[in-house]
Order: sequence, then C-alpha cells, then structure tokens
Amino acid sequence: AVVSTQSGHYGRGIQILFEPTQEMAGRKVFDFIKLSTKIPQSVRGEFGALRSKFESSHATMSALPSNLEAIDWGYYAGRVGNPALVEDFKAKYGSVQVPRPSDNQTSGIGALENDFKKEVAEYLEGSKERIAKFEAALADLHAEKPLEEMTVAEYLSTKPELRAQLVEDIEARKL
Repeated sequence: AVVSTQSGHYGRGIQILFEPTQEMAGRKVFDFIKLSTKIPQSVRGEFGALRSKFESSHATMSALPSNLEAIDWGYYAGRVGNPALVEDFKAKYGSVQVPRPSDNQTSGIGALENDFKKEVAEYLEGSKERIAKFEAALADLHAEKPLEEMTVAEYLSTKPELRAQLVEDIEARKL
C-alpha cells in the first residue's frame, strides 16, 4: 500500500491509503479513525454521518459484480416460441456499444496537485523560519530586565529605530 499525505480543510495532513491492485485500480481506502482524530470536535457528528453514508454506499457497490453476467441465449431460444426473435435480440444486444468517456482531466489534476504540494511545502518551510524568528524574539524578551527595573535609556539602547523616532518627535514639537 502506498501512503500519500494530503492537506485537508483545516490545514492538517490527511493520510490516504491507496491499494494499487489490478481489480481495485483507482479506489482509495480511508482510515476514518485516524481522520476523526484530526478534525475539530465541533464537526465530528457530521463526520460520523458522512462515514456511515460512505460505508453504506461502499457496501452496496462492493456487493455488485465487477462484470455483467453472461446471458444464456440458449435458454431463451428454447423457451421463446420464435427462435429468430431471440437471435434478433442477441444480435442487437451484441451491437450495443456503451461509450466510455475519455480521461482528459487526470493529468491536469495531477499537475495541480503537484503545484499545491509544492506550495504547501514552501509554506511549511516558511512557517518553520517564522516560528524560529518568533521564538528568538520571545527569548530576547525573556532575557531583558523587567520594565519596572529598566530606565528609558536602557530600554531605548536596544531599539535604535524607536529612539530615532522619539528624537524626531521631540524635535518636531520644540517651539
């Protein structure tokens, strides 16, 4: 099984297990228990309803055969009074072609998914850098003396931009 991580609505990674077997090509298996731990408590009721609807639909679809059963034309030829009628139905049934839509969207979706994954990776990398900056700023704040024990000159000594702005404001107010 191949595990891929996708970002959900709430920004957390959702793991989807994909079973790449011939008879189950394209089907995805969702780990609802893991998903339920990653969503907020406020939407878990709706998530439970979605899960039960998915499981009932999945059970219904799984109960269906993957291929249609072959028609026993000999049975019908022996039971119907006119065998030519059965042959006519057989010929018409055999000539029916069900058009299969061509898949012209998967490549575009795959490209969008890859672009989105790159954006998320860049955002996460940027988030790590921002977190490091904030933690450094917080450490600097904790390292300073308490404001009650600090003089104005000590406070402004580490903030030259603020000091320059205060000097400018004082000069602008002189008469």
